[in-house]
Amino acid sequence: MKVVKENLEYCAAPYGHIATIPKGTKVIPASNLPDKERYWAEPWEDMTEKAKGWLAYGFLLEEDDVIDME
Repeated sequence: MKVVKENLEYCAAPYGHIATIPKGTKVIPASNLPDKERYWAEPWEDMTEKAKGWLAYGFLLEEDDVIDME
């Protein structure tokens, strides 16, 4: 299982700060994209309303943002 390796400030232009994704948030491979080694963050506990609203777009993360917890 892969998870976010540290608290991550998620920002998107031109909207600015969307959410802080907590360390340990589960991620899944972004298999719907051509780039390998990218991940979608799963919903996490205590998401803000702004973060919940962004779920339709998704929180796309890079390989450097995650760690294998197996």
